[in-house]
Amino acid sequence: MSRLHQTGVIPLPTAFLVGPVVSAGPGPLPVARHLRALGYDVVEVDAFAHLPAAVASAPRGRVALVDSRFVGHLHALRRAVCDSRPEVLAGPGTLAVAPSARHHLVDALNAVTATTAATAAPRADVTSPPSAPPKSSPLDDSPVDIARVADALAANVTVARTDPAPLVAGIAESPQERAALEARARAVDEEAFRLKSAVKAEDTAFTTFFVRSYSGYAARWFARLGLGPNHVTILSLIVALGAAATVATGTRAGYVLGALLFHAAFSLDCIDGDLARYTVSFSRLGARMDLTFDRVKEYALFAGLAIGAARDGDPHIWWLAAAAMAFQTVRHQMHAAYEEVSAGPAEDAPALADQVQARISGSRWKVWLRRAIVLPQGERSALICLLVAFTTPQVVFVVLLAVGVIAAAYAFLGRFLRSLRRVRRPWSKSAGLSLGALVDVGPLGWIVHSSLPGRSLPAPLAALVALLALTFSLAVIPAVGVGWVLLGVLWYVLIVGFASRQPLNGWADWVLPPTFRAAEYALVIVLAAALAPAALPAAFGYVAACAFHHYDTIYRLSEDGTHPRRRLTVVTGGHDGRMLVLALLALGGATVFQVGLTVLAIALAVVFVAESVTATAAQVRDRDATGAPAAEATAGAAR
Repeated sequence: MSRLHQTGVIPLPTAFLVGPVVSAGPGPLPVARHLRALGYDVVEVDAFAHLPAAVASAPRGRVALVDSRFVGHLHALRRAVCDSRPEVLAGPGTLAVAPSARHHLVDALNAVTATTAATAAPRADVTSPPSAPPKSSPLDDSPVDIARVADALAANVTVARTDPAPLVAGIAESPQERAALEARARAVDEEAFRLKSAVKAEDTAFTTFFVRSYSGYAARWFARLGLGPNHVTILSLIVALGAAATVATGTRAGYVLGALLFHAAFSLDCIDGDLARYTVSFSRLGARMDLTFDRVKEYALFAGLAIGAARDGDPHIWWLAAAAMAFQTVRHQMHAAYEEVSAGPAEDAPALADQVQARISGSRWKVWLRRAIVLPQGERSALICLLVAFTTPQVVFVVLLAVGVIAAAYAFLGRFLRSLRRVRRPWSKSAGLSLGALVDVGPLGWIVHSSLPGRSLPAPLAALVALLALTFSLAVIPAVGVGWVLLGVLWYVLIVGFASRQPLNGWADWVLPPTFRAAEYALVIVLAAALAPAALPAAFGYVAACAFHHYDTIYRLSEDGTHPRRRLTVVTGGHDGRMLVLALLALGGATVFQVGLTVLAIALAVVFVAESVTATAAQVRDRDATGAPAAEATAGAAR
């Protein structure tokens, strides 16, 4: 066994070339050159018996077994060994294994080794003289069947299978087969397929016609410049922040230029996903950045529009901006909460969903229309750009709120009807744990629900009662002052603690997170508008900080099932604790409320962002410590 290449502080992923070599002419094997081009440290293993020890002693990082007889396109090999999403990925003559499954690979190799030794052991040669030299091990010349290793590995870990078609990837048993495979490879336009497969196939109508038509070519251009998906994601954020700064000028030219820049930022947001598929570079870090930056870009534009309108003498624009941001966050909370409880085995899928899918199948325009109704990212971005360029910030926010109400009502009705099928059948216990993280109930709620007897009312009904009480207390502010607000919040905290008792796996418990978000955001916006209009920018900042935290929780749950630690909820009070603080600040008058809200918004933003960045950095360090390849730590996500 000979080590051919090794470099870097963080080791490169290791590829083991195994099996007999079919003549491919002078010089190193083409597959070895391909693997080095893909960033792998190539190791040749001259005997199967040496393979388990070689894999066990390899530097931390992704490990790939590649048959030395492999013949095919470079992109077929790239898709087989560079896709870091599956824990184990098997293809023709290839097997790529993540660091977390390395020990399972060693066990599988040992099992195959033992089986091969048992079946290949020769009978004793009684004619050999005692002085004859010992024969070599039967494993020394045994062919390495990577498919057998993959089958053995499947007993302990999920093995994803990759189909290279229409690209060519195969094992050449003879020079004639190698020549045939090479001829087939030359007949396929590898670059054309690579470019086509990089572009997202299923998308909304606007994105399909106005972005995907050129995003693949742009992704290829960025790849040739040496940029990765994460670089494009960051560039998209910079362009969007430029759009926000431009519209903050409050001029028509600024609005038009800002709309163009915001569309460019959205295009870059699509291109980074195409680039990830084009280069087969995926990572959780890239996915987190992409999702988080989507919200930061849109809400930064809202802030820029509000600043521009305030310069024109409309300070109340801030409550519209905050309301638009809050409503969009509530919509996403509803979607995420429902997805958390509805994700499960196929038999849990309601018949209504199957009927809807059957109706829209085979008709692309019906699919696009159904998606457009819920205002997806592409159509929403297009609407924002048009409104910003040709109307005023006030119109932008009013239209977004109106269209958002229609989309939310449509989505809520569909999910509610599906949930009715589970009135007598709860969701899984894991769904309750996920909702427990999304509700963001703090220590006050914990004390309440730990001291109350068993629940006797459905959680959604209890939450509705709390919301109605809070709404009434806010509605009477002009008539009786803010005293009723404190009473309403105290009642809200009491009922929320009751409603959030675990497990949250009832048929409609998914309505709790969006309900709680609506209550908190509405409280701060209404109090600022009624008591201290000068505090409306601080109210916008408060909603932005809390929205960041709530989105961050959603993304962690969707990525790996984790969520912020409980101590963060203790420090920030949970949404119910923060609402009580807001009510107490309101009792102090306009000045106290404005100063207190500003301080609270800044403190929450610092804590939430710092905790998220720290947790993300810790995850990256943990992956590096357990052997994540360097490419995964810097690659972009599949958008």
